[in-house]
Amino acid sequence: MSNKWVEVEAKTIDDAIKAGLKELSLEDATQANINILREPEGGVFGVGGTKALVRISVRNGIKNNNKNGNSRGGNSRSYNQNKRTPRNNDKKRDYEKKPRVEADPKEQLDVSIKFLEGLINSFGLEGTVNGELDDQNLLVAIKGEQTEALVGEKGNIIRSLHELTRTVIQRKTGAGTRLRLDVADYAVKRKEALTIYAERLTKQILEDHQEVMLEPMNSVDRKTLHDAVADIDGIQSYSEGREPYRSVVFAPNGDQGTKKEEE
Repeated sequence: MSNKWVEVEAKTIDDAIKAGLKELSLEDATQANINILREPEGGVFGVGGTKALVRISVRNGIKNNNKNGNSRGGNSRSYNQNKRTPRNNDKKRDYEKKPRVEADPKEQLDVSIKFLEGLINSFGLEGTVNGELDDQNLLVAIKGEQTEALVGEKGNIIRSLHELTRTVIQRKTGAGTRLRLDVADYAVKRKEALTIYAERLTKQILEDHQEVMLEPMNSVDRKTLHDAVADIDGIQSYSEGREPYRSVVFAPNGDQGTKKEEE
């Protein structure tokens, strides 16, 4: 029974897995047990963030050619489990449960608007920030032609800005929030574009009778695609994969049955 394993950091999960397999002298992933410890995060505006962290161990009955049982190199760390010294963070700790702080939506909305206004000014962009409350949800919109610079490819900067704003709100008010952020009407434009694309693609699928897997998308875009084809006869849609590589699949539905949609 093998007890050799490594932990590898890399920019992406795939890169970490490849590096770990190489470290263990394994030919492919079928010879290993793979545990994703941390998903990669892109940081804010492409700066900072964290790398993916993956733990890979040799499957039982698999022999590798790595004779160095405690090698260290690059961003990987390898261990011999039966000689491993327990770490402090391996021990269970008891934490006092902190009292839940009730959110004040109006205060949180004010914090979000002021923060985003300051951010726009710091970038030297001309634009306005408006917000309103929908029950307990904060609906915040940044408008202005120059603010399109805060959208990014496929909305990647918006997502980073969204997480940054949520963090600021939580730190200033001491409570979490449900924030919906839109920049330069990107959400509306993206939804319209995806809907048109889905309708055109389904026509081709009905003619060719071949399923199509789209590129990985976030949950909002996936829901838009599922909704777009929900009422189209002969088409079913479902999602495959794990975040952040989860994709929508369109397929012909010969029995006209119930469509499988995003869970």
